Amino acid sequence: PVGISFYTFQTLSYTIDIYRGRLAPTRDPLDFALFVAFFPQLVAGPIVRASDFLPQLGRRISFDDNDAVSGLALVFRGLFKKIAIADILAVSIVDPVYADPSAYSALANLLATYAYAMQIYCDFSGYSDIAVGAGRMLGFRLPVNFNRPYLAVTARDFWARWHISLSTWLRDYLYISLGGNRRGRLKTYRNLAITMLLGGLWHGAAWNFVAWGAFHGAWLMFSRALGARRTAEQMSAPERLLRRIVTFHLVCFGWVLFRAGSVEKIVGVLGQVFTLAPGRLDADYLVWVPLAIGYGL
Repeated sequence: PVGISFYTFQTLSYTIDIYRGRLAPTRDPLDFALFVAFFPQLVAGPIVRASDFLPQLGRRISFDDNDAVSGLALVFRGLFKKIAIADILAVSIVDPVYADPSAYSALANLLATYAYAMQIYCDFSGYSDIAVGAGRMLGFRLPVNFNRPYLAVTARDFWARWHISLSTWLRDYLYISLGGNRRGRLKTYRNLAITMLLGGLWHGAAWNFVAWGAFHGAWLMFSRALGARRTAEQMSAPERLLRRIVTFHLVCFGWVLFRAGSVEKIVGVLGQVFTLAPGRLDADYLVWVPLAIGYGL
């Protein structure tokens, strides 16, 4: 069914919070039904928790000019991201290159990977903007789901900025439930690996999503082993810039695993890039991709 991954996580959080004593069950079945089936975010998130949504049903909701205007602005921003950026990048750059990586040059494959990073960000954050904006127009506050993720300086920082409602759900209901970091280093690494593998599988029952989750789990484990805990504000400007560049490219490597769909395509894209292979390069790639990256950052 449409939206099953989102409302499954929402109802799970409701049940678990009641079990943990953090939330009293609602006595009104219509309130619960509205929580599960609230249409703005039903299909593409953000994942809303009952503790945030149900209390909003206990107050009188009335039309507010400011909410209507700001909500409509968010809807239009989301539509712009989706239609004017994500869809154009997908049709004109990403889909052709990833359909036949060997026909395109190393630079074309690299630019297509950058383009996909921007496509998936504008696509997903665009949907979230529309959901948050529509909810605001109706008088509801939905959580912010993205916070400039490509400015992250570490793996942990990236997951604090990307699909925030999913990453915090995985942290609170899976990682911490497994023991978090309370039972020694090895079990912490195990918990990170399980959490990210299941996070990858949540996106779809395919090996490329599992590989993507495994990569992010390994990256988080490696970062933790190095003790990378400093925030961007604690770094010098040159170090912050270098870490952002490295983090962005590691994220893009993960997107190759996520998008390619098969081992053959993954090897094809990465092989073209790392062997500096010659091939086709459409001139408009050199225009559209930098513009999209500039918008995404």
